[in-house]
Amino acid sequence: MFSILKVVNIFVLRKRLMAVFTQVRNPMTGQNEWASNDDEYDYHQEVANAGFGDMLHDKERNEKYYLALRKTISKLHGQGKEAHVLDIGTGTGILSMMAVCSGANSVTACEAFLPMANCAETILEANGMKSKVHLIKKRSTDIKMGEDMKRKANVLVSEVLDTELIGEGAIGIYNHAHDHLLTDDVICIPSKANCYAQVISSSLAAQWNSLKILPNLDGDVLLRPPPEIVTCKGEANLHDVQLSQLPLDAFRPLAPPLEIFQFDFGGKKSRETKRERAFEVKSCSVGSTDLVFYWWEILMDIEGDIKLSCAPFWAHPDLKYHAANTNSGEKLANVLPWRDHWMQAIYYLPKPLNVQPGETFSFICNHDEYSLWFDVFPQAHNHKTGVKRHECSCSMHMTYSRTRIGQMNQAVRNKRFIQYLEERIKNNMKVLVLGDGCLVGLACSTFGAEVFFHEPHRHSRHFMEKVVKYNQLKGVTFIEKLAELPEDTIRSINCVFSEPYFLTSILPWDNFYFGTLLTQISKNFSHSVEISPRAARIFCMPVEFLNLHKIRTPVKECEGFDLRLFDAMVEKSMSVAHAKVEAQPLWEYPCIALAKPQLLLEVVFKEFEKDHDSKGNIPIEFSSRCNGIALWVDWLLDDTNSPKSTVTSGPLEDVGIGQFVRWDMFVRQGVHLFSQSHNVTSNESFVEWNVDFKPKQGILNFHFEVKTNK
Repeated sequence: MFSILKVVNIFVLRKRLMAVFTQVRNPMTGQNEWASNDDEYDYHQEVANAGFGDMLHDKERNEKYYLALRKTISKLHGQGKEAHVLDIGTGTGILSMMAVCSGANSVTACEAFLPMANCAETILEANGMKSKVHLIKKRSTDIKMGEDMKRKANVLVSEVLDTELIGEGAIGIYNHAHDHLLTDDVICIPSKANCYAQVISSSLAAQWNSLKILPNLDGDVLLRPPPEIVTCKGEANLHDVQLSQLPLDAFRPLAPPLEIFQFDFGGKKSRETKRERAFEVKSCSVGSTDLVFYWWEILMDIEGDIKLSCAPFWAHPDLKYHAANTNSGEKLANVLPWRDHWMQAIYYLPKPLNVQPGETFSFICNHDEYSLWFDVFPQAHNHKTGVKRHECSCSMHMTYSRTRIGQMNQAVRNKRFIQYLEERIKNNMKVLVLGDGCLVGLACSTFGAEVFFHEPHRHSRHFMEKVVKYNQLKGVTFIEKLAELPEDTIRSINCVFSEPYFLTSILPWDNFYFGTLLTQISKNFSHSVEISPRAARIFCMPVEFLNLHKIRTPVKECEGFDLRLFDAMVEKSMSVAHAKVEAQPLWEYPCIALAKPQLLLEVVFKEFEKDHDSKGNIPIEFSSRCNGIALWVDWLLDDTNSPKSTVTSGPLEDVGIGQFVRWDMFVRQGVHLFSQSHNVTSNESFVEWNVDFKPKQGILNFHFEVKTNK
C-alpha cells in the first residue's frame, strides 16, 4: 500500500538492537510517515519480491533443466570425461542439487543475492548436499579462478533470463564466464535461445500507448491530442503481459512470427552486445503496424531435442500436445504451462504504417546488452543502419503508466463521466478538479465553466497544459497546492469533480486521496456544492485462480528436493514486507467466481473522515477450491445509484457463479491470496471478512478467512 521513499538506519541502544525507520508515503493521506521495522527490513523486502517461488512452481522449466543435466552429464561420462558443473545464479540451489543427482563430479554454485545465498546454504544442508556443492556468495563476474574455483567448469547451467531474455544482463554474464570460468569445450544449459517477433495491428492494445480524441455523447470532438503527443515515438521499454489472455478478436497479425535473433550461449565466440536485423515483410492483412508481440524459446541441449517455448498459445509449437493432456473443457488460452517470471512482451512501434494485404514493408529489429527495440519503414524508404532506441518527447509516456494511458482512452468509462458533466455543468459555473491528468475534467471548460485544476506533479501539469493550449480552452487555471486557492474562490465553487486518479496510487482505494483533499478545504465550501464522485464502494469476491495463487503458494518440494526452508523464509519475509492485498491486472490471470460480489465498505466523500469497522460472511455458491479474494472499487458519480452513473474498476459484466470473470483491462484490481487453497462446498463453506477503515490515518485493513458450517 505504501511506496518506499527512503530508508534510514538508526541505532537504538535499548536491547542493543538496530531499528530501521522507513519513510513511506501514505497514498490515501498524501503524508510521509515513519514506520519502525527491525534491522532485517530490507532483507525481507528483497526476499518477498524476488519471485523465486514462481520459478519453482514452473514444472516444465524444472523438468527440462533436470532432463538436460542428466543427458549432458551422462554424455560426458560416456565419452570418458568428468563433468564439472558451474551453476550461475543458483537461487535456492535447485539446479546444483539436480546436477549432483545427475552424477556430476563436482558442482560449484554462485549466488550474489545474499539472503538467497544463505537460504541455498541451508537447503543444501537439509538435502544432504552441503559437502557436494561448493557455494560462492558473490557474482559470477567477481569469481577469481584459483581462489574461488579450483578448476574451470565444462558444464554451465544457469537461469539468468527474463521476459526480454537479456534484461538481467545475460550477455555480459555469459561472455565473462566463457572468458574466465569455462573450458573451451564447455556445454551450456540452456544451449541456445531463439527470439521471435510478430508485427500486430490492434486498436485495443494501442490504447496503452497513444491518446485518442475525447468525444461528447453525440460523438462530436471535445478534445484533440496535441501534435507533439500524436507524433511522439513513445517509450521503447517492453510492456510485459500474458499474451495468451489477450482476446483473439482484439488483434490482427500482419505477418507470421519471425525468428529475429539467436543467442548461442555455448559458443566460445563472444556474444555481440549490439545487433540490428532488417526484414522485408509482406503484409498478410490490412491494418496499422501498431506494435510487436515478442517471445523466445530456449534449446536446453546442444542437439536441440529439449525445448522450452514462451510463445502465447496461438503460436506455441506444443499446443496440440498440451491440449491433449489437459481437461477437455479447458480453454486453449489456459492449457499451456503457466509462468509469470517469463511472460511475453509488447513493444510499441514509434511510427505505425497503414498497410494493405500483399504490401511489403521493412521491419527493423535491434538489441543492445540489456534490451530490444523495433521500428518499421515503407519499402521505398532508404533505410540506413543504426535505428536509435526511441524515447518519449511529449511527457505523457514517461508520466503515466501503460494502464493509465489505456484508461484515458476507455470509451465506456469516459462516456459515464461526460454524461455526468454534460447534465450538470453550465455556463459560468466554477469547477474544481482534483486528480492527476484528469482529461475528462477539461470537458468542463468546453461547457463554459471556469475550471481550477489541482496538479501538484510537474510532468502531469505540463502534459495537461499542452492539451489546454492546443485545444484553445479558456478559463482553465492550474494550481500546485490547494492552499493557493483563496477562500472566497473556494466558496464560489459549484462542483468538485474527480475521476479519481492519482499518480501515487497503486491499489484502487488509494484514490480515496480524493477524500483527503476534500477535507482540507471542505470547511470553505458552500452548502450547495456538488461533489462527484459522491461515494465509493469496495466490493470483494471469493475466487479460484487458475494460476495466480502460485506466486504465494509454498513450494514444499521441487523435483524431489525438500524446499520447506525456502517456504519458511519467504513466508516470514512476506509477513513483514507484504500488505495483505496487492495490486494485479486480473484480466491476465483467469479466475472463477465462487460467489456473487459482496459489498464491504461504502465511503461517502462529504463524510470522508468517518471511521468504518464492518464484518460479515460470504456464502460460497460454487463447490471448488478457493485460493484468493478479488477486490475492486465502484465510483458513484451521483446519488441515483444508476449503472450509467457508476464507474467500476471490477468486472465488466454480470458475474456468473462458477464462470470465468471478465475484468476491466485498464486498471489493476486488489488481490488477497491465501497461502494455501481451501476446498469449499456450496451452502456449507463461507468467507468471513472484516474491514477496518480509519481515513484520518490512511488505514484500510482487510481480513479474510475461509470457514465451514460443519
